[in-house]
Amino acid sequence: MEDYKKENSVSLSPLRIALLYIGVLMGAGFASGKEIWQFFGVFGGKGIFGIIIISVIFITLGFIIVSIGKALDTGDLSKIIVPFNNQLVENIIGGVVASFIFLGYFSMLAAGGAIAQEQLGIHRAIGSFILMVLVALTTIKGFSRVSARLGKVVPVLLITTLILVFFIITQYYKNISTEQVVTASPLAPNWFISAIIFGSYNLMVAIPILGSCAVYSETEKIAKRGALLGGIFLGTCALLLYFTTLTDPKMAEASPLPMLSLSLKISPVVQTIYSGVLLIAVFGTATSCFYGFCTKLPDGRKKNYFIWISAILGFGLSLLGFSNIVAFLYPIEGYISILILLLMLWNYIRIKCRNR
Repeated sequence: MEDYKKENSVSLSPLRIALLYIGVLMGAGFASGKEIWQFFGVFGGKGIFGIIIISVIFITLGFIIVSIGKALDTGDLSKIIVPFNNQLVENIIGGVVASFIFLGYFSMLAAGGAIAQEQLGIHRAIGSFILMVLVALTTIKGFSRVSARLGKVVPVLLITTLILVFFIITQYYKNISTEQVVTASPLAPNWFISAIIFGSYNLMVAIPILGSCAVYSETEKIAKRGALLGGIFLGTCALLLYFTTLTDPKMAEASPLPMLSLSLKISPVVQTIYSGVLLIAVFGTATSCFYGFCTKLPDGRKKNYFIWISAILGFGLSLLGFSNIVAFLYPIEGYISILILLLMLWNYIRIKCRNR
């Protein structure tokens, strides 16, 4: 472990950490505009206040996670969250968070299957299965392989998404509607609650990756700069996606992948290109989530068997369908995650007071 840290600590620059942070959150739900629409676009013009809140959440809690990870020299999500030494509580919290991260994994498998079915005409189960195999193989190679893969795919995702939203907004900005045209979900009835639960469930999947980044970075300052940069990028992307969905609220509501549908307005070629980008986003988030979940699996010679069993179980759950997962499971996860993040905040305050 120590040799690995010495070998890789300098390579984790603030930009590299930011890209890992973006990669773990900016999956198909985010990059497709579906989550942004469902949690913020449905409120019309008022949704922008929620976007501001989640930007602050991404930056602030990103800071907190890397600070705890560096102070405790751990990427273990249980130790980052729990503010006292109690193995039973750590196991319970770790199990709950691991299940949330696992939800992120199989929801991305579902999204990948939906994209493959829509663009390639193959059954969504086949697309999800292929993605499952790629994710499992990457995870088995460990953190170095996960960080290397995400470091390559995230810039492509980020740049392509920004180019697309720029074209859509500049061409259709006159169509942007600030009226609330649909009824919000009862699980997220207003923009403030939506922002809190959106930020909460997203940060759950970021904890193990950001914690590991803090451990493998040379200094805490580098890790914090990475969290700051990543939070700013994520907030900016959320804002642009929010305005993009408002250029055609009815389509954003009806489509399971709004950005993919909106890209067709530019040209079928652009839609095909962006579907490939979304698959990259799916792979990045699925890999990050699955790696985070697998950090809780028991070490040993049989760990790879447990990884494959978990991967296959997630594939089975992905058959529930992406839209159903986003609509019902994500908000429930968000409410529970609020309590867990409050524990993490307590842990952060405890560590800072101890150091003083």
